[in-house]
Amino acid sequence: MRRERQIELLRKLTTLDPHEPWPLAERTMRNPASAYADPARFEAERTALFRRRPQMLCLSSELAAPGAYVTADLGGVPALVVRQADGSLKGFVNACRHRGAPVADGSGERPRIACPYHGWVYDLDGSLIARPYAEAGFDDAPKADCGLLPIFVAEGYGLVFAQAEGGERLTADSALCGAEGEIKDYGLESYVLTEAREHVWEVNWKLVLDTFAESYHIRALHKATIAPAYSSEVSLCNAFGPHPQMIGLLKTVFDEIKKPEAEWNFLPHTTCQYIFMPSGLITYQRDHIELWRVTPLSAGRTRVRTSLYAPEAPATDKARAYWTKNLAALLSVTGTEDFPLMEKIQSNLASGAIPELIYGRNEPALIHLHTAINDALSQAGANA
Repeated sequence: MRRERQIELLRKLTTLDPHEPWPLAERTMRNPASAYADPARFEAERTALFRRRPQMLCLSSELAAPGAYVTADLGGVPALVVRQADGSLKGFVNACRHRGAPVADGSGERPRIACPYHGWVYDLDGSLIARPYAEAGFDDAPKADCGLLPIFVAEGYGLVFAQAEGGERLTADSALCGAEGEIKDYGLESYVLTEAREHVWEVNWKLVLDTFAESYHIRALHKATIAPAYSSEVSLCNAFGPHPQMIGLLKTVFDEIKKPEAEWNFLPHTTCQYIFMPSGLITYQRDHIELWRVTPLSAGRTRVRTSLYAPEAPATDKARAYWTKNLAALLSVTGTEDFPLMEKIQSNLASGAIPELIYGRNEPALIHLHTAINDALSQAGANA
């Protein structure tokens, strides 16, 4: 984030009471419980939002070398993104053209793509190379017609995006919707993956994003962990198209603005979160980047992949231990406080006992997120 932008944001805080809620949305928002619990609504979201809109997959550095790959679920479409020999990226449906088996799992690096079922071999560009010991059995099915099926990919500003359907015009700029200016300033191209962990939670995918979209819960839910350090009342919010930005503030930021403006330093006192609807969020936190990717599995079940990226590859055991400790601390708070409560909320919403949730004026990023979700569904002709 450019220093001019940091100073601009700090100036906003100089006139605020740190004990009063700010900013405030124009009005509250009521969202029906069915938005989180209805299977039909879930299927509409999975198609309209996760299959037909850009999904943020990872930082570019995770696919640094030719043959590096990552897999994902794009609204039910199995996807594979592979770094090519010329440095570009290609995306494919992660299914062998023979019998539909996945040709890759998770992430890694390989010189060729080989199906584990019958051993069909594909080049990095998806073209079929060989059908071992069975060429005569497929002599009327030319290899040129049996390559992996393509999907849409885009890369820019150190980020990788993929889209299963309708992505003919997909670019990093179109996916970021105006956030590219700020994202560029972080220099994500140079960050290196230190570790990634996955967990499946019994929650709707939106509840995962909800917990990052407001600071109001910090005082109560995190009273024994991060509440002493973080502001619950004041945050900084912005939006880039459908994507809300939520900047959490350490209480030390209010001491920072007491200094002469020339000495102000913004980022060390913040947690800068960019929620990219619907796929997840990127967080800049002092000395590292976090990427949270959500994969909806059902109306009440979501896979969450949390990746931590460092400015440079850890060169010693001490450095590796430092980043492992950072990720463990992060997942300890969310994994013992946020998401277990989200599972209880999901159960309540699925019970039919409560008709709706009410987002407060002091939760503007949350309101923006759900307004964008509902608008996207309406534009797709689905029930919001």
